[in-house]
Amino acid sequence: MTFARSGVTAPFDTGQASILELAEVCDVPARWQCRSGVCRTCQTPLLSGDVDYSPPPLDRPVPGTVLLCCARPRTAVVVDM
Repeated sequence: MTFARSGVTAPFDTGQASILELAEVCDVPARWQCRSGVCRTCQTPLLSGDVDYSPPPLDRPVPGTVLLCCARPRTAVVVDM
């Protein structure tokens, strides 16, 4: 898992709930208001990779973006933050 703008790369632990949780552990600043994919505040450009959502968001994010609060990497992921 890579946070491109911050220059941070860290392994995603399967015990972590989301990419947002990993960002917090790595001290990568992230905007968010919820942790269920509802508010879309955490929508972030997805530079590469694939994610799964748990819980699934009410609406899918705009193509090329990811909802950090409920996304989990399925492959190696790079986000623009």
